[in-house]
Formats: sequence, structure tokens, C-alpha cells
Amino acid sequence: MTGRGRRRDSRPDCVFCRIVAGQAPGSTVFEDGRVLAFMDTSPVRRGHVLVIPKAHRAQIWDLADAEFAAVYRTLPTLVRALARATGADAVNVLSLNGRAGGQTVFHLHFHLIPIHRDRSPVRREGRRVTLEFVQQPASRAALDRIARRIRGHLAGARSPGGASLL
Repeated sequence: MTGRGRRRDSRPDCVFCRIVAGQAPGSTVFEDGRVLAFMDTSPVRRGHVLVIPKAHRAQIWDLADAEFAAVYRTLPTLVRALARATGADAVNVLSLNGRAGGQTVFHLHFHLIPIHRDRSPVRREGRRVTLEFVQQPASRAALDRIARRIRGHLAGARSPGGASLL
């Protein structure tokens, strides 16, 4: 996926902005003019994808409505491709916003996490519900392989509005 370069709405100290600009490696799953989806380098599950606006926006409340729509419009198609590529029974879509919300990279991102029935991250004790994930580093080769597999399931995919996603 090419055509990247320095964007006005980027920050040189942001790792995600550097990935968008092609200055840091990323295993790309999907890219258009406003959105980039790539593999998480410390996935909590095999196939863990991050979806970001290309413009640097720290949290969800920093997005204009059109930017939010561009990102959110890609999610159903990406989730379907991810589930097919990994054989997942479900896909969790998470976004941690703000330091108090657990955000550690301050460029808005959505986590797409494949879930298999026999490895649910949900723990319930009475009224307490927790999600239990453990990050594990992954090699670039492994990330590239699963990104290719997901892209294969995106081939010919259309957004809900009918536009091609690739």
C-alpha cells in the first residue's frame, strides 16, 4: 500500500503517524485516503488489528463527524474479513480513550480482536465482568502473514454504501 507521505495532521513523536507516513514498519490490512488498518505488534490474540484515522487525533472526541464516519464505515467489512481469516466465532471492537480509560498510544485507534469460543476473554463473577487479555510480541513475518490472509478475505469487499474497500 503506497502513496504515504508526511501529512499536515501528523505528529513526528507519534508511532502511528510514523506508520501512516511510511517511516515505521506496519503490516497493513487496509488503507484508503482517511483510514489505515494494520496488525498490532503486541497482539492479545493472533489477528489483532488496529484501525486508525490517518490524521492524528488523540481521542474519539477529537474527530470531526466525517472523520469518524470514514473510520467507522470500514469496521463491519474489516471484522467480517478478520473473522473469516482467523476462524473466529466473534470479534471484539474496543477503543480506549484518555489516560484514565487505559489509552497508552495517544492516536485514536480501534482494536479488532478475534475471539474463539474456547478462549473467551470474558470473566464473570456475580455482577463483576472483566476482560482478560495478555499481550504477546509477534514477529514481523507472522504479522505480515496474517495481514495477507485478512487482505485476501477483503478482496472485492464493499462498504455498506457500496463503495469498494480495496
